[in-house]
Amino acid sequence: MKCRVTVDTRITIGILDRRCYGQFIEHLGECIYGGIWVGEDSKIPNEKGFRLDVLQAVRELNPQLIRWPGGNFASGYHWIDGIGPRDQRPRRYDMAWGAEEPNYFGTDEFIEFCRLVGAEPFIVVNAGNGTPEEAAHWVEYCNSTRETYYASLRRKYGHEKPYGVKLWGIGNELWGEWQIGFCKDSAECARRTVEFANEMRKVDPSIELVAVGCEDPEWNIEMVKEAGKYFDYLSIHFYDFDNKPYRELVAVPIDVERKLKNVYDLIQSVRSKYGIKREIKIAFDEWNVWYPEAKAPLLSQVTSVKDAIFTAGMLNMLQRLCNIVPISNFAQTVNVLPLIIASSDGRMVLTPQYLVFKMYCNNRGTHVLRTFTDSDLYMSNSIGEYVPYVDVSATLSEDGKTLYLYALNRNEEDSFELQIVLKGFNPKNGTHQFISGESVDDKNTFEEPDRVKIEEARIQIIGGEVRLDLKPHSINVIRLVD
Repeated sequence: MKCRVTVDTRITIGILDRRCYGQFIEHLGECIYGGIWVGEDSKIPNEKGFRLDVLQAVRELNPQLIRWPGGNFASGYHWIDGIGPRDQRPRRYDMAWGAEEPNYFGTDEFIEFCRLVGAEPFIVVNAGNGTPEEAAHWVEYCNSTRETYYASLRRKYGHEKPYGVKLWGIGNELWGEWQIGFCKDSAECARRTVEFANEMRKVDPSIELVAVGCEDPEWNIEMVKEAGKYFDYLSIHFYDFDNKPYRELVAVPIDVERKLKNVYDLIQSVRSKYGIKREIKIAFDEWNVWYPEAKAPLLSQVTSVKDAIFTAGMLNMLQRLCNIVPISNFAQTVNVLPLIIASSDGRMVLTPQYLVFKMYCNNRGTHVLRTFTDSDLYMSNSIGEYVPYVDVSATLSEDGKTLYLYALNRNEEDSFELQIVLKGFNPKNGTHQFISGESVDDKNTFEEPDRVKIEEARIQIIGGEVRLDLKPHSINVIRLVD
């Protein structure tokens, strides 16, 4: 089968915010304890208590942003429990997940983890059973240079310079009854958001705030109408719970793209109607597939090539929506619905989804380009439209000399001969990395950790055009140098 793609490097969609490749870690299952944190006395090799193999694997993703401490956990978490000498921190009952929280991993450990992997911290405050005052104190602890109590407490515990946490979330999924301190309606959530934003910005006016949104338009209308001038991003979460057939699963990103556009359009309409001058974009700060096997308390699952193709489709979608969805967080990085599976005996497995993030995060330009793809289609019954087998996104480096193309072949049986026509760019050489496996159900396990891996293939550059083969069910990253 053949596919023709045209890329005009003179036509840009916008600037790629690298926070769109963000990660999310929560005090849930073995994500933090056993996954990221093992303690300095652990037999598992570690750096300052952080599990070394996991630390290195996360570093190789070059994550720009990490969201913490939840998730549902955030709505019952009191940050003061997680600072100071670890042997003096209280052990609490976590009502969100029915677990015991030792508080060994708190604010200082999270900031240190972010620094070790080169990421920006994104902290979600407790807007469930917490208070605006408590949240404001947390901002003071992290960001203040004053000689006041909480800033001085940070210094007392060995951290002289402020952390400068720029991005803060006001609560998590407060529309859901499973959430500790959930809101009975959007009006209550809007009022709560205003109260938290007001006190947090009294401490640091420069912070950016993420408010709780959802797929319910009535909720979002009320949030923007009543609280829109107080926050910068509206949070949207998405999980695919349906265990869909292969072709339906890999079509999901098209439907998500449409939904996110609709949410953004609604935000802009409400801003216009009510004269809200503050710009509001979307923080897509939890997303993934969620299979029936992933049950509490561990929420563990082992994903396959088909989930990698879903993931690549989501990342291509996020690139195209760079102007409206600058922030995104994959849920989650380690052990819980994971990219990385880390066992208590010291072994580690990198899932096909991890490999997608690794390819994308290490091959990314600054400018998102408009692409034109002529591909055969198939009908998706779940989203009610035709889906192209081949999906392509592209970015260009700041200096205009390196072009990155992200080509996804959804067809599980047939390969594609891809012809790439370039305008305004004359490639002299290039590389081609891909992930495919032998079938869409191939997985990496402790027994076969490298069954699915990043492979390399050759490309042809003929008269300024690029030609290559896309294997069935494959994710491809092409790097071209002018």
